[in-house]
Amino acid sequence: MKIYLPCSKLVKGINVQWLHMNYLVGLGNPGEKYANSRHNVGFMMLEACIIHFGLPQPHDSKQYAGRVSEGMIHEEEVACLFPDTFMNHSGTAVAKLVPKAKVAELVVLYDDVDLALGEVKVSFGRGDGGHNGIKSIIESLGTKDFVRVRIGVAQKTVWPWEKGDVRRPKGEKMGNFVLANFTKKERQELDALAPKVADIIGALVVEGKEAAMNRFN
Repeated sequence: MKIYLPCSKLVKGINVQWLHMNYLVGLGNPGEKYANSRHNVGFMMLEACIIHFGLPQPHDSKQYAGRVSEGMIHEEEVACLFPDTFMNHSGTAVAKLVPKAKVAELVVLYDDVDLALGEVKVSFGRGDGGHNGIKSIIESLGTKDFVRVRIGVAQKTVWPWEKGDVRRPKGEKMGNFVLANFTKKERQELDALAPKVADIIGALVVEGKEAAMNRFN
């Protein structure tokens, strides 16, 4: 049996491990300096989902080390988290919100340099792929068995001698690339992608990861 409590009580001492809850976490760095960076696309897309589903605007929570919004998506209870711990320590905040027994109900939205801008994939139980935020979450939770919504930020291959479909930055160029701001045109592409990400989140919450992967991958 599912137990629903008023969402406003979530950050006022209610022990979330006793609720039926879907946990949605967007990864990024706090502060205006990083607001438009590629590394913050997880923040951007989760914010777009909050607007799409009419969830309350996020509010600061010291208890969960970030900004939190709680509400319902298609009659399913969700808790959304934007960690304020900076990317490399994202797991610290996630572990405060998500009990280990509920990790299977965790969905993490984040930037993926192995996918081209405008692409999105749903996966489960993968390694960190070199992403420090995912690495931190795996280390903090002690498992990699959670859902990932991987949002492409890479530039597409333009030269015939380049391998693969995208140009993945190497070495020191990686940090510069993910911390660089999106261009105006790239933001327009992200705006166009946001409804699909919202559809994916809706499917994950209501139908589960297998159905979402079959439909959207």
